[in-house]
Amino acid sequence: MSSESRRRLVCRCRGIASPRIFAAARSEGLADVAAVTKSVRAGGGCTLCHPEIEEILAEVRGEPIDAALGIENQMVCRQETLARIEGSLSSRVAPHLAARGARVVDLHVDGLQVRVRVAGSSDPELLHLVAQQLRRAVCDDLEVQVEIAL
Repeated sequence: MSSESRRRLVCRCRGIASPRIFAAARSEGLADVAAVTKSVRAGGGCTLCHPEIEEILAEVRGEPIDAALGIENQMVCRQETLARIEGSLSSRVAPHLAARGARVVDLHVDGLQVRVRVAGSSDPELLHLVAQQLRRAVCDDLEVQVEIAL
């Protein structure tokens, strides 16, 4: 599976997803992490995403990607993305839910797709707020689905 087919949050500090990096690398001919950072800001924070950015740049250049490095990048990406989403749910979303007697009961993250199950409220405005806060805090490109737990 190519990196491009795995849509994911690459730069967790800046909230930059892989499609944006691929597009900029192709359209602007970006050659290194510094150029990506200058163009789309990805990689300008903690630097944990630099190996993933290098992987994307290699794919754009048509170079082979080391399978072990790809797996390691995937694991780091999953762990860090989940931590970022869980932290945002805890700090930004949970207080709004608690004020209305609701809570998150399940979370599933797959790349840029996030499914949150909420119990205690079926208020559409509150459910919209959950998705909005996650996109704002984590990444605009998140595809957030909020469901009511029965």
